[in-house]
Amino acid sequence: MSSTSKAVATPPPVPHALDEFSDRISPMLVKELRQGLRAKTFVIVFLALQALLAVVLLSAIGASSAESSGQRVSTIIFFFFSLAVLIVQPLRGIGALHNEIKGNTIDLMVLTRLGAWRIVLGKWVSIVSQSALLLTAITPYLILRYFFGRMNLFAELNLLLLIFIGSALFTAITVGLSAINSILIRGLLPLICSIYLGGGIFALTFDNSNDFGDLIEFCSLQEKNSGWALLAGLVAAGYFGWSALALGASMIAPMAENHSSMRRLITLVAVAVFAIIAAVADFPREALGPILLMFCAPAIAIALTEPLQLLPPICRPFLRFGTLGKLAGRFFYPGWPSGVLFTGLLIALGTFVILNHMSPSRPLGWHFEPRFHILMLGSLGTLLLPGLIMRILPAKINRSFAIYLLILAILIATAIGVAIIAEEVEDASFMWLLSWIPPVQFNLLDEVNREYYSTYGSGSAPPTSGPDFAPIVTIGIATCVAYYLGLLICAVRNFHLIREVEAEAATPTTSDP
Repeated sequence: MSSTSKAVATPPPVPHALDEFSDRISPMLVKELRQGLRAKTFVIVFLALQALLAVVLLSAIGASSAESSGQRVSTIIFFFFSLAVLIVQPLRGIGALHNEIKGNTIDLMVLTRLGAWRIVLGKWVSIVSQSALLLTAITPYLILRYFFGRMNLFAELNLLLLIFIGSALFTAITVGLSAINSILIRGLLPLICSIYLGGGIFALTFDNSNDFGDLIEFCSLQEKNSGWALLAGLVAAGYFGWSALALGASMIAPMAENHSSMRRLITLVAVAVFAIIAAVADFPREALGPILLMFCAPAIAIALTEPLQLLPPICRPFLRFGTLGKLAGRFFYPGWPSGVLFTGLLIALGTFVILNHMSPSRPLGWHFEPRFHILMLGSLGTLLLPGLIMRILPAKINRSFAIYLLILAILIATAIGVAIIAEEVEDASFMWLLSWIPPVQFNLLDEVNREYYSTYGSGSAPPTSGPDFAPIVTIGIATCVAYYLGLLICAVRNFHLIREVEAEAATPTTSDP
């Protein structure tokens, strides 16, 4: 009786096994790593990469020329590694979030301490960690490559790191897009891009034009402004990767979580940082404009397609600053009405950066200035028109990000069809009737250029004149202004909904002191 009353001794703690993860690591990351490292896709890629590189290295040892053997080994190492981490690994993120949404497990995860960002980051870090394992696995082959001689060690290691960063970027894009329900955007679009990327990798490594050697030379950072160009590329990669992950997090997050304000603020900061880098490095204007447009395009597309689901808890942090906070909320509240104003702010900032960069110390050729304007205006109109069409569509139609991309694809396909028809007919003046479609303005650019040179060839045009692109520039300005004003009118009509939520947020509840 006395023996049973004695307290049972607590067993000693079991030491952690080597295959167990620390409790400090995110549970989502642990789950994804356990499943990912056991997946057949990763195992096959890992073993195939090792086998192929071993065979290539053994065959290169028996070659007669050590110099040619070393170059061949470097080319093949980067080729197979690029295929593995730039194509295969990112494609594994296609179903990352969609599988959780389809299995109805997102709501259960959100009920725990796992927020939307931790879920998305766990998916992304898991795949990137496996890519890092592939990077570690091929390092011994680069060490053996060093003994063949004539190796630019710093440049090749730098290129290896850039490929890994590119893999992390593409993985972030596929993971972010995996939250979209449409299989065309979530699956088919990354697959098509991967096919083109694979062809580009093959042409870059095995083409006789020495493009791979030029890439190695750039990675050595010996050329003028190559360091600044690399820094700008890293800033762009970080911004695009973060934007893609933020898109995925916002799609699976509860309505009470505000992901839009921080995303828009970081977009403004990224544009400002890139503008500073471009000014210090004296980037050419013909490169500054398109790159700025690439920075702004994802933010504009997301801002114009966000559903208006504003709740009082989201408004309260803004209302603490009074009128100034309400004014800031008109640009940074979640939802497409404030997204329209944010788009205008982003366009104004980009225009200011470009105009400030256009100083007399950076002259342009006579024929380049109108082309630059047409490129920028046509691209901007291509981003604005799908957003306006979505607002005109009936309310029954789902106005999601996928519909925006579908309308964008239809506009581009229309311009391609118009270009094909214009090549088959003698008189292509019908394109002016379709000039309100922004991508068609690029076709008009080629048409005006072709008409000028055909006339000049006959000797009837003065040699000092150039193609008259002014009508296309005027149409580009008019369409951009009209499309944005249409979006602004639609947004202003919905501001009363924002004011109602602000009034509800300003009303003290019974729980307030």
